[in-house]
Amino acid sequence: MYPNNIYIKNYAEIKKLTGDIGVQMDKFDNIHHLKHDDLARAQYKHWRSVQTGVPELLSVEDKRLLGI
Repeated sequence: MYPNNIYIKNYAEIKKLTGDIGVQMDKFDNIHHLKHDDLARAQYKHWRSVQTGVPELLSVEDKRLLGI
């Protein structure tokens, strides 16, 4: 699922960051000088929701971006 997603590839680093999932991704972006990518973030949240069994991680906008 989403093999080229930078957030999924760097899950171990992201999960060490403080804050909720959005704050963690913001911090990761800032550390690595990445531009905000709504699609990649939605993919990561979808992947995390599957891993954790918590579908509430996905917003309505995330679902729209992913077509689910």
